[in-house]
Formats: sequence, structure tokens, C-alpha cells
Amino acid sequence: MTTNIFSALSSAKLGLLAQQLAIEVTGQNIANVETEGYSRQDVNFEANTPRSHLKYGGMHQIGTGVRVASIERSHDQFLFKQIMDEGDLAGSADVKKQIFDQLELLFNEGSGNSLNEALGLFFGSVNDLATNARGLSERADLISKGQHLSSTFNKTGNQLFTIQRNIDDTVGTVVKEINTLLTQIGQLNENIHANEPGSQYKANDLRDNRDRLVKELSKKIDIQLVEESDGQISLTLKDGTALVLKEQVFDLSTSLNGDNESFKDVYIDNGSATGSATKNITSTIKGGELRGYLDMRDTEVESILDKMNILSASFIQEFNGLHRAGTGLDGSSGLDFFSSLDVTVDHDKDNTGSAQVSIVNGSPTTVPVDEFEIAFTSSSSFTLNNLTTNASSGTFTFSTGSAFNIKDGFAVTISGFAKAGDKAIFSVSENAASGMSVSSTIIADGRKIAAGSTDLGDGNNALLMAEMQENLSFNSVTWGGSGSGSFTFDEYYNAVVSTIGIGSFSAQSILRQQEGIMLQLNSRRESISGVSIDEEMIKMIKFQQAYNASARMITVVDEMLDTLSRI
Repeated sequence: MTTNIFSALSSAKLGLLAQQLAIEVTGQNIANVETEGYSRQDVNFEANTPRSHLKYGGMHQIGTGVRVASIERSHDQFLFKQIMDEGDLAGSADVKKQIFDQLELLFNEGSGNSLNEALGLFFGSVNDLATNARGLSERADLISKGQHLSSTFNKTGNQLFTIQRNIDDTVGTVVKEINTLLTQIGQLNENIHANEPGSQYKANDLRDNRDRLVKELSKKIDIQLVEESDGQISLTLKDGTALVLKEQVFDLSTSLNGDNESFKDVYIDNGSATGSATKNITSTIKGGELRGYLDMRDTEVESILDKMNILSASFIQEFNGLHRAGTGLDGSSGLDFFSSLDVTVDHDKDNTGSAQVSIVNGSPTTVPVDEFEIAFTSSSSFTLNNLTTNASSGTFTFSTGSAFNIKDGFAVTISGFAKAGDKAIFSVSENAASGMSVSSTIIADGRKIAAGSTDLGDGNNALLMAEMQENLSFNSVTWGGSGSGSFTFDEYYNAVVSTIGIGSFSAQSILRQQEGIMLQLNSRRESISGVSIDEEMIKMIKFQQAYNASARMITVVDEMLDTLSRI
């Protein structure tokens, strides 16, 4: 084949079209300079397929112009996975920091309504009564201070539970947000696959959108990304549980857990055609906002609420024990100042037997305030575990329907048929903070306050009750009774407040660290994938000049054709 003038015209045309496309891509970059998650696109040129040329008795190769080989987005997959991996830590830390801020506000000692202040006012009133045991105004003041103390405990217990409920509601919201993201990622997988036939070119904008959604998802739940050979991706939890397999999406859902205050557990559709269609992944989730909410609901806030219940229950029990031993102005004795503690029993929702455990507080002054678990080993025996101290409290046998005593005053009756593995949890301290109140008998008649050791109103018993403020009643975990511990009631409460402060400081430190890491990673991504207006302007000038040169080439060929036509 020999050369001809139209070959030059064709090369010029291809150059014109290629530079026009390059200018179009540059315009796309400039337009998306502020678009979150957008990756700069670059045009790659390559020489067009050459043709053979016969000249001077031999065959030669001659170029036929230029073509666009590809339009590639500037994307570092390794860096993207680093951002994704750090996202779940940042999401979890942010959630914990926000909730610890709420807890610090609730336990703010400068608010004028702190529990420390209420305890101080109450014991101050007890001291006033010890000084004037016959004074009716002192007795009325003690009832008022007791009601204020109870109200402070009530408010704290109720607000802690409200925080848990709010967190639980948010868990459901986050699960819905995760499902929306999973669905969108699955749809983008399908669209990318449809728009990349034979991997001839990349659907860059769709890939950017998918990456943006994956990054957002990584803040909500821990994920791992697997690149598929056809351009699609699969997402799993860190333990391998599938969330997205190309176009297939596995939705999350929630279900109430009867063994955990009817809070929500998280489930996933496992796509099983037989058997259970969902799998509980509450404990499987390792990171992200969802893990942060679950940890704060079930561990951090729950621990603080348990301690406040133990503090309230032990205060009631110790004060009532001293009050029972004294005598009122009217000669009454053996009365409780605060309403006595009832036993709550919760049966495990997964029990297979029909056993029903009922327990009565048979000795209100001696029963421990810890939380206990009855774990049946047969139809007539069980082990007793102290869940507060994580210690075994012995093995017991029983006869169905017969009452028996365990652990310093719990009167237990078990009816029905128990099976090995069945469980029941009981305590006198559950909801003690939110349910604390002054006895209606005392409120109705202040003379029944047992300030004296005799009916003469000597105030000796009030002195013993006032000394309770300095009694070392607590160890690091729970109440042991007067003189049996290392901490007073005030010190135990202050330790709870300190725990909140430490947790808040830790959450803030982790969040600051993660924000610094994310800032560095995002800066690196921006340097690789971000749009620089200066660079794009330089490219635009370069492509414009190349476009003008190609247009000038067409003009030259046109002039050559005109010359030929005049010969």
C-alpha cells in the first residue's frame, strides 16, 4: 500500500478527536474539584495501529495517528484499604466519646444535684436528729432529706436506663443505614459490571461512588474488602461473615433479646435455604459505630447502672439494719426507714425445661446485694454463681415445690421440671436506684424514726446511723457490710464517677489519635487522587494547543487538496 493524502487527513482527524476528549476529561476534573470521594481522571494516549507502506522496493510501517488507550482514575487501592480499616476505629471512638460526654453531664458534681451532696445533706440531718432525738422538726427534716436522696438515686437510675434505651433505638437506626449502604453497593456492583464489557474500560465515576459508600460503611461496621476479577467487590465482616457478594446483599436486622432488658440484638440474613434464615452477629461485630453503641449500651452504661444499683441497695440494707435495731418515740422498733428490697428473678429465654424459680428476701439485713445465677445441672441440682464477683457460691440440691434457704437469707422455691443447662438470674439490687423510696410508714409518722436505743429518745441509735457515713463498707467490686471493706459509700460513688472520667478521657484520646491518622491518610489520598486546579489548567492549555495543531493539520491537507484540484 502506498501513502496518500487522505491518510494525513485521517491522522489529523484522530488527533483532533483525541484532544477534544482529553479537554472533556479535564473539564470533568475541574467540575468535581470539591466533590467528596472523586478521583482525578487521566487520559492515556497511544499510537494508532500503523499500516504497511511500500517504498523504494521495500515494506515500511507508517503511523496512522493517535487514539485514547484508556481513561484511568488516580486511585491507590492499598491506601483506600488503610482508610477503610481505620474508619471503623474512628467510628467506634466517636460514638463512645459522645456517650461518655452524656454520662459526665449526668454525674456532674458541680450541678448542685449530685449524689455526694444528697448523701451529705442526709447524714447531716441524721446528726441533727442525734443531737435532738425528740425534735419533731428534725424528724421531718430527715424524712425530707431521705426523700431527696431517694429522688437523686431515682433520677440517676432512670436517666442511665434512658441513655441505654436511646442507644438501643440508635442501634436500630444504624442497622437501617447499613442496609441502605449495602443495597447501594450491591447495585453499583451490578452497574459497574454492566458498564465494563470485557474490561475494555473502567466505569470511573461509578467506582468512585462505590468507594465513597464503602468508606462510609466502614465507619459504621467493621468490613473487609475483596476485589473480584470482574470489577465487582465483596464485603465481609472481619470474621468472614458475608455482607455483599457481588450483586448479592445480606441484610441486617434486629430482634429483642429477652435476657438483656429486651434490648436489640443484631442479626444477618445468611441466605440459607434450609434451617434458620438469620444468624446472631451481635458479638461478631468488632468495630464501627455499631460496635461502639453496643459496647456502651451493654458494657459501659450497664456497668455504671449496676454499680449505682449496688450502691443504692447496700445503702438501704445497711441503714435499714441499723434503723431496725433502734426505737422510735412511740416505742416502735424493727421498722425499715427505706422501703425494703424485693428479689427480682429473670429466667433465661432459651431454657428448655419448665422450672420456675421464685425467691423471697427472707432476711433483709443479711442477704447480699450482688447478682446471682442459678445454673441447673440436673432436674434436682444447680450451681450458684456470683455474677458480680465472678465467683462460684456452691452447689445445691433441691426438691421440687419445697422451700429452702441459700446465701444468707434467700428463700427459694423451685416448681416445674428443670433441665440441665437452664438458668435463672436473681438479685435484690436490680432497679434499686430507680426504685428507692422512704417507707410509707415513716412518712406517715415521723415519731417512728428509730433514733434511740430505748423508747426514751436518747439519740444513741441516730449516732450509729450517722457513723455509717464513715464506715468502710465496700471493696472494689461490691458491698460487704459495715467494717468489711476498704471504701465508704462516698468513696465508692466517687470511684464510679472517676471511672466515667477515665473512660471519657480514653475515648477522647483514641478519637484524637484516629482523627490524626485519618487526616494523614486523607491527605495522602488527596495528593494522589485529588484534583489540582493548577495542574488541570496546564493540561487544558496543552490539550488546547494540540487540538489547534490538529485543526491546523486539517487546514494544511485541505490546502494540499485544493492545489491538486487546480492541476
